[in-house]
Amino acid sequence: MTPHIASCRPVFSRLPVAAAILLCLGSIGMFAAENYQVHISLRNVTNDRVHVEVRTPAVSTNEATFVFPATTPGTYEQHNWWRFVHNFQAFDDKGVQIQVRRSADSQFVITQARRLAKVTYDVDDSFDDRDTSHPDIFPPAGTDIEADSLFVINHSGFVGYIDGMQKRPYTVKVDKPRWLYGGTALTIKALNDSTDEYGVTSYDELVDSPVLYSRPDTATFTVAGVKVLVALAHRGSERYAQRYAAALARVTQSIGKFLPTMPVDRYAFLFYLWNGDTNAVSKKTAYFGALEHSYSSFYFWQKTPMTQGVDETAAHEFLHILVPLTLHSEEIEKFDFRNPKMSKHLWLYEGVTEYFAHLAQLHDSTITEQAFMNLMKVKARSLNVLPKEFSLTSFSKNVLTPENQHWYPLIYEYGALNGFLLDILLRSESKGKQGIRDLIYTLSAKYGRTRAFEDDSLFAEIGRVTSPAVVDYCRRYIEGTERIPVQDMLARIGWKFDSVRTVQALTFDIHGDFVQEESASKFVLHPGEKNPLGIKDGDALVKVDGKPFMEVDRPTWERLVRPSTNDYMTVTVSRGGEEVTLTGVPVMGERKDRNVFEVDPNATDAQKALRSSVFYQ
Repeated sequence: MTPHIASCRPVFSRLPVAAAILLCLGSIGMFAAENYQVHISLRNVTNDRVHVEVRTPAVSTNEATFVFPATTPGTYEQHNWWRFVHNFQAFDDKGVQIQVRRSADSQFVITQARRLAKVTYDVDDSFDDRDTSHPDIFPPAGTDIEADSLFVINHSGFVGYIDGMQKRPYTVKVDKPRWLYGGTALTIKALNDSTDEYGVTSYDELVDSPVLYSRPDTATFTVAGVKVLVALAHRGSERYAQRYAAALARVTQSIGKFLPTMPVDRYAFLFYLWNGDTNAVSKKTAYFGALEHSYSSFYFWQKTPMTQGVDETAAHEFLHILVPLTLHSEEIEKFDFRNPKMSKHLWLYEGVTEYFAHLAQLHDSTITEQAFMNLMKVKARSLNVLPKEFSLTSFSKNVLTPENQHWYPLIYEYGALNGFLLDILLRSESKGKQGIRDLIYTLSAKYGRTRAFEDDSLFAEIGRVTSPAVVDYCRRYIEGTERIPVQDMLARIGWKFDSVRTVQALTFDIHGDFVQEESASKFVLHPGEKNPLGIKDGDALVKVDGKPFMEVDRPTWERLVRPSTNDYMTVTVSRGGEEVTLTGVPVMGERKDRNVFEVDPNATDAQKALRSSVFYQ
């Protein structure tokens, strides 16, 4: 299972010209009359815009609507990609222009569509979008145009489709500066040193396949039979791919041991490394993260040779190859890019995947049981902030509403903790033989990449292969509004849980709450009687020991909320519109610890055996 790493252009993303010509005459040529033929020009960037031409399949109706997505699968937010499209025109096969009007939802309606042969338009990129009247686009789903140097092609922002014809094949030709390399999980055919071509079977696959053009900074490795590409795009001549590949190889090796079989034979980790230049990326869109795809994941990351945090994020994104990229509902299989219908099962797609990202590392002993317990304790913070009436399935179905957008980050905490508890129940009910990973593989044998389950039928399908107790859990705690039974489930594996525990200890005697405002969240502080820092009720935390509070590392945060020594700490708060800096040392007093996890010293052999089966089987 030891991965082999090499710094090179990936063997699975390029074919020689002769092979490319044969393929063009063969499989691509066979459906040329029925497919979309896209031409993207990266060589002639004008006003930070790229010109796109799309030759369309024959249309049999008098009117046709050319659609750009309202959202991108996997982001669970509104994008409205049509707003980056300019100078949209339609033509017949003689080059005569056809009239176009805008629909009520701002798409492009083509009249006399039976004559349609092609459409042309220019696209702007989302990375430097400064329009505050629209929601920000999650950068890993975004687009970037930096003439002659960097291009992020998430196809949602470059290419559309004719409404009702999104399942037709696409052939995409990209003209590019000869020194740029295309990183992707797709097979790219180099027609010459300035022209690439690739093909997909549908619009869905096109959106699922980002391409990153930049000067090459790449590495490859193979683990568990999967050929992996690491491609980094960034300004400057530095080469970081080897370091990133080493970190990614370790985490994919752990996943290879965790999964019975790998559902993919190739994979690409694609990174845009931002150097802080706000001309290329506006500050309002510059937040780091990643987005999963069937054979790749795309990362908007800080430009640094340090790989801290990469492995944890990559584990989550890579494990999406199980859900929803293998096991998924019809809402994902038949994604409606114009009027998106959301699935009820984000608890599975995101929550369980987040749980697996940590469990896989525990399973491989790259983290300890204590470290895993600490991670679950962090997830349990969500128990204190959720609305009183909260259903995971209802939240998921309506995730695009403003209210649920506010709660969305909690799916990675409450959803992951729910995944852990459901895993314990499954192992308990099956005497250790079946966990949630096994359940997913069992369901994937009936459903999978090419067959979706009905959204409303999932719990019945789970009941078919598990037990009534598991279905009851799903109905009460996932579909219903009852809080997940943390204490009861942890007791089964010999762990103890207290939602609140009062102890005598050093304390700064403060607690706080996140408060959502129009532009951002703030952390509002509330002092107790002792209050050695001199906090006033309603102060908003700005900095801790000189660092912005959202960037404070865990050890520093622990010193503030759970001090163990009499060391001074400095906090900066916003009070009455002004920043005030306060300094103090902790004092002895009563401290309320929330969500206390600990190993039961009196755990039975049966509880320990169940714990072992959850963690290592």
